[in-house]
Amino acid sequence: MTKTGEAARPPMVVDPETLLETFQLYRKQITVTAIVVAAVAGGAFLWQASNARKATQAEKAFYDAIALYGQQDAKAVDELTKVAARYKGTAGGVQAALILAQAKYDGARFDEGLKVLDEVSSPGAFASGVESLKAAGYEGKLQFDKAAEHYQAAVAKASLSGEKDYLKGEAARALTAAGKQAEAKKLWEELAAKVDSPMSGEARIRLGELTAAPIKN
Repeated sequence: MTKTGEAARPPMVVDPETLLETFQLYRKQITVTAIVVAAVAGGAFLWQASNARKATQAEKAFYDAIALYGQQDAKAVDELTKVAARYKGTAGGVQAALILAQAKYDGARFDEGLKVLDEVSSPGAFASGVESLKAAGYEGKLQFDKAAEHYQAAVAKASLSGEKDYLKGEAARALTAAGKQAEAKKLWEELAAKVDSPMSGEARIRLGELTAAPIKN
């Protein structure tokens, strides 16, 4: 009976000399590839370890700086500045930038505070906080249009429903101050319709105020 398929194929014979020659031919490429793979894997591990170490150092540096700030120590602002600059992209660095910006605002140096916030990179969980603090800075400069923009950006970046509603209310207030009652009214209407929102009661009050006042836009 004639064999077909796999049975018809002759057994593979591996020539040791051919295998050795092949290995020698590609040894350099194989070695280089192995080194590259090991380097990438090792580099990723070191990068992760380095990031974790940096995050820990940033948190400690932040808490040291905030302790000075709480004591109203003259060195606090300098320490917060160092932490914000040195540990960009870490939770400690972002928190230092937020406190530093607020310290600038407290001295009515709103442009300086906004510059600190503009330099924040990878805010992560603090993204809505960064945007809302920018809004506060523009309110300090009486630029209510810009404040409303940043409050609404904060709404988009907030993760909790209650936080979103609170920030939406702040945006509505800024719009009212900017003379944009129609836009503010729309936001208050959205909040008033959410009966389970902690902002619904205030929203109804603000709607009454806006209804009594002439709408400018």
